[in-house]
Amino acid sequence: MRLAVKTIFILIVIFLLSGCSDNAIITESKEDLKNVNCMRLVIFPPDNFSSEIMHKLYNFDENCSYQLSVSQKSRITCNSNQNADKKILSSFPSGYIRLDLAKGSKNIFTYYRDLTDRADNEDVQRAFATLQKHLH
Repeated sequence: MRLAVKTIFILIVIFLLSGCSDNAIITESKEDLKNVNCMRLVIFPPDNFSSEIMHKLYNFDENCSYQLSVSQKSRITCNSNQNADKKILSSFPSGYIRLDLAKGSKNIFTYYRDLTDRADNEDVQRAFATLQKHLH
């Protein structure tokens, strides 16, 4: 019986520590990233906050064939009963930020990160810095 209690306690601790992590999901096509010399910015849904930050970080070219799509969402509510324990015991994500770099219909880079709140200045800068790191 004591072993079962210890095992349950260890599992609960591991579960609590493995909540929403700071790791982003990144997919890329390294060969295609070598050729990126400009980017066109598309923010959907339109968001002045993200647009201002992105334009401070990079000189986007409206005529470029590489399109950087930035999307974010906050206040996502999950009504599933399967996630009730995660919502109560950890910082369950309620938003995300995503960057997709594509040429035509071919996606060559994706950055995705769950957030517990609306994306702030640091989140947008971190996402773009990750893209720049993979470009060079």
